Amino acid sequence: MQAISVGHLTLPFENVSTFAWDIAIGDAPLADGETLSEDWTYYDDIYAKCSFGLDLDETLHRLRLPSSALLGAVLIARSSGTPLIMRSDVHNLRNGRQQIYLTVPGYQVSGALSLEFQISLLHAGRTSESPFAPKRLGNTVFRIDRKIILEGVAPRLPMLPVSFADHGIPSSDNSLWWLRLTTRDLAASASAAIWLWLNIDNPSISRMLEDSDSPDAQAWLGFLELDFMRQLLREALSNDELSLQVSYPEESLGYVLSSVVRMLGLSLDQVRQRYQEDPGRVEAELQAKVGGR
Repeated sequence: MQAISVGHLTLPFENVSTFAWDIAIGDAPLADGETLSEDWTYYDDIYAKCSFGLDLDETLHRLRLPSSALLGAVLIARSSGTPLIMRSDVHNLRNGRQQIYLTVPGYQVSGALSLEFQISLLHAGRTSESPFAPKRLGNTVFRIDRKIILEGVAPRLPMLPVSFADHGIPSSDNSLWWLRLTTRDLAASASAAIWLWLNIDNPSISRMLEDSDSPDAQAWLGFLELDFMRQLLREALSNDELSLQVSYPEESLGYVLSSVVRMLGLSLDQVRQRYQEDPGRVEAELQAKVGGR
């Protein structure tokens, strides 16, 4: 639970009794207190539920609020690797046990997912005599959060289902995927900079997304990873600012591109020269490295 310093009264944790998180990654529940999801992929949605008990009269009394005041709860999700900020519907608080839900689409997140439960003032009612009572709409009186590290296939294959027809590609149903860099700033977060767009107009890709555990889908994913790494190598060798002598921050674009080059040699110039002379051989070596992991 985060400490709140806001200039008005807030609720201690014991006032929101038996608070509990229930989180599922796709069909798999996340154990209580577990923060790492090793098998998450971009087509696994995250389902979050907060359960808690509340004595509303006691809560209003502790906050020095009149009985006519209204409090609401909301669940907010933020992703470290994408611009996602989404929230649940506002839940008007009442006496007793209650729950609040939020579903986060897997294709909209990457990196780490932060979930935050808040209780805030919706209506102050009649004027409180206490100068310390919350008075403004949205004043937060309780906050608790949980962070989930998303791992597994996702960091290697930052996939996003997209209709290529919407991007003006003729005969779009014949296209498969598109490696798109949102920036070439080597210090930028790799999870935000690198996206592998999957073409949902293509029947094979659509089937892969619908049933990721099928043998055909696993074969496609293996080929996807090989091609993804091949395209990252191409980006690395064409980037004039990349240097293996620079210690880029972990999870940055520079760190990822440097790591791909280091799979093939210790010198960027040497790998570039070899690629110019025989790109097929270098790519075959990369396939052997990636396929053997």
